[in-house]
Amino acid sequence: MQTELETRRRVLRVTYERYLAADAAWQSALSEMKRWFPASSRPYRVAIGDPGSPIRALYESRSRALAQLETARVKFETAKRRLAARRERTTVHILLH
Repeated sequence: MQTELETRRRVLRVTYERYLAADAAWQSALSEMKRWFPASSRPYRVAIGDPGSPIRALYESRSRALAQLETARVKFETAKRRLAARRERTTVHILLH
């Protein structure tokens, strides 16, 4: 495997792991909030997402991780296509008469 493709694969794996960690933190905070507040007395949704709130910070962290994961995936796919095109150009076709 080419160095560029190895690098892109490694970045994709790291960004995926970061997304999983951010998503787990977000899901954990949501379930903790649901345990803390009964369904009938949960605070207004907008209040939880106020700037500076821990829930909002976790949501934004998860959102950034997802955007980075998508970018890494696109770059990995681009590197794969570039490598395939390079290999295709170097293939020698011999025609026999």
